[in-house]
Amino acid sequence: MPFLVRISTGLPLLAPTYWIVSCRRPSGKQPNTLCNDLRALMYVHLWADARGVDLQNRLESGAFLTLTEVADLDTFCGKYMRDALAELLEAVGCVKLKPRKSKKQRRTVKLLEKRNRLAAIYSYIEYTSADYLSRLHLQPERWKHYNSVRANCLEWISSRVRAIKKPRRNDLGDREGLEEGDIIRLRAVIEPDHPENPFRPEVRFRNYVMVKLMLDLGIRRGELLGIRIEDCTLGGSRGTITIHRRPDDPDDPRTNQPASKTNARVLPLGGRLTELLHEWIVHHRPKIRGARKHPFLIVSSSDGKPLSLSMVNKMMRQLRSRVPGLPSELSAHVLRHTWNDDFSDAMDKKGVPGDQEAKWRARLMGWRRKESAEAYLRRTVRRRSNQVLVEMHDKLDIQHATGMPNR
Repeated sequence: MPFLVRISTGLPLLAPTYWIVSCRRPSGKQPNTLCNDLRALMYVHLWADARGVDLQNRLESGAFLTLTEVADLDTFCGKYMRDALAELLEAVGCVKLKPRKSKKQRRTVKLLEKRNRLAAIYSYIEYTSADYLSRLHLQPERWKHYNSVRANCLEWISSRVRAIKKPRRNDLGDREGLEEGDIIRLRAVIEPDHPENPFRPEVRFRNYVMVKLMLDLGIRRGELLGIRIEDCTLGGSRGTITIHRRPDDPDDPRTNQPASKTNARVLPLGGRLTELLHEWIVHHRPKIRGARKHPFLIVSSSDGKPLSLSMVNKMMRQLRSRVPGLPSELSAHVLRHTWNDDFSDAMDKKGVPGDQEAKWRARLMGWRRKESAEAYLRRTVRRRSNQVLVEMHDKLDIQHATGMPNR
């Protein structure tokens, strides 16, 4: 559970803590989302400190923010954190910054990031001020004045949020699954005995199991690291893995806990993957010092603690940099895109109707809505649409060569 802490006291700020605990957390937001919300609130508090504004007093008294202050806050939210901190330090006289040499050196964050910050600030001010407003129900005149000023301030912030439109989708350059040649190459080099395997001998088998699970099941890295041994049923030739949602898991010692963003589900395992998991659990994992102290499947080779998200990123980075021929965009999430492309190919071969394919895909991916598939089907959609276009061209060429009418 993240908190916004004032460095000078080491204590969480009261109003942001009230907002994050009573407003955001009960709605089922993941810890990473809550952390992003609080990071957005850092901007409004840094801005207030830089401008000498007592934000809590403004909200309690009903003074809120002026239109000029809202416009200034809007500009401040477009800065990188380092630049925002530098402006605060300069404002309080701690340091004198040299002016930037040119406009090209002035950096601003992407508009969507700025929009998200303003949206979080809007929610924070709206919720916090609603509590103060509710205390004035026995004072009608004060309630009316407070509500009027509050409504104006919120509308000014809201208009800034609405002014930043979400950009239209542009598939060019968006993340896609791996090409067939890249998949073959990746599956070959992750074999523990492959001469080009880039990992240390003591982690090769573990990393082999991790990549196989992500490639064969299409699970996220957070779902992978959240799997416990009891989630694996390996009796018989084909086993299963259950992907659970365990927010705020008290048994997970990791500060940045891996989280499952999708629904819980039971996934069947192929024969080879069942054998690999059995070998990892029975023969490899118990030999790692400290691994028996917790139930998580994937552990660190150095101390046996549950593996961190950053170590998965490091593993993918080593594959990209040390194995010639693998694409530079290779990541754990690209493997999820790759699984979706493979699933589409399998459905094409079986002739499964589109609506049935969408239901099956949503169930296996743990999605609540079928629309979630769009982001993972860019390569498949491009391949299918290009195939239809080529067939149209071939038909037109035949008609032109035979002199048949174009129908």
